[in-house]
Order: sequence, then C-alpha cells, then structure tokens
Amino acid sequence: MTNLDLEKIKTAMQTKKFARDVGRYLHITDNLYSVDVRQDALFQTKYNGFFQLRRNLAYRTKHYEFLEKNKHNKDITFTQILIYLSSIQNSIEASFASKMLSIINVDAPVLDSKVLSKLNLKVPKIGSSDRMEQYIQLYKNIENWYENFYETQEFKDWIKLFDTYHPNTGISTAKKVDFVLWQLD
Repeated sequence: MTNLDLEKIKTAMQTKKFARDVGRYLHITDNLYSVDVRQDALFQTKYNGFFQLRRNLAYRTKHYEFLEKNKHNKDITFTQILIYLSSIQNSIEASFASKMLSIINVDAPVLDSKVLSKLNLKVPKIGSSDRMEQYIQLYKNIENWYENFYETQEFKDWIKLFDTYHPNTGISTAKKVDFVLWQLD
C-alpha cells in the first residue's frame, strides 16, 4: 500500500536516531500516568523533542494542562483535542492534536507531514471556510488507511522487522507503523 522499500526500513530501524526515538517514546508512555505532565520537566523535554512541539511557553503550558486533565479519558476524540488546541493560538493544530491523542490512546495514528507524504494525502487549503472539518475528515481517512493496512503482507513485514530490531518494547501496532512512516524520507 505504501511500497516502501523493506531494506530502507531495515536500515532505518538500525540507526541511533530510530533507537533514540523509541527511547523517547517509551519514556513518554512509561511516565504519562505516574507524573504530573504540567510540572515534570523531563517528561516535557522528551515529549517536545519527540513530537517537535516548538510552540511558545504559553501554548505549551495550556497543551500540558489539557493533556494532564485528559490523560485518563480513553473516550476523548481527535475532534475534541483539535478544537481545544486550535483555540489556544487561533490556528488549526491537527498534527499536535493527533500526537496528543496518540499518547492517550496508543492505537490512534498520527497525522503529520511525514505520514501525509507517505500516504499521498494533502492538508486542506489555507483559507478554506470548512478547513477544520476537512482536517477531521482527513484524520478519518488516515484511521481507515491504518485499518486497511493492518490486513496486508507489507504491514506484517514492517512489524516483523520492528520486533526484530526493537523487541519486547510493548509499543502498539499503530505506533510501530507510525515509526516506520516517520523515519523514512
């Protein structure tokens, strides 16, 4: 479905960067429920680095307040997070909304430029009157792609490689796919 070269994936999985990112991700997921994410500087550093959250302090403060408040809410949706995060800066924060959701619900995929590129999807045009709704539909399209991809041999090959080079991590299937999509240029 993506036709990504397995040798490139194998090579990427063996890099220090891949291992570092797996470590960052595991730190985030291992500590999400044991720390107050509004206060824990190490958690925030790992999260900011992993998800490239490079917004100003006011934005990050509200981001972490919302994450702390909702980290146990398994019913929270992409739309709910998107609406809240987009209200902070008066801009559509689809990528950060999906990244936050993917930490709360490890089976949720991420919507970011790397994933969109690999799936040949495009962001809604700036200035569209229904841009928020288009992002919500785009996220549903990504969720559908993941569901369909899980049925393919390519998916099985990716997971086998991931588990070979990074065994016993406890990382969810969706995150393993995210990792492959993020790492390849």
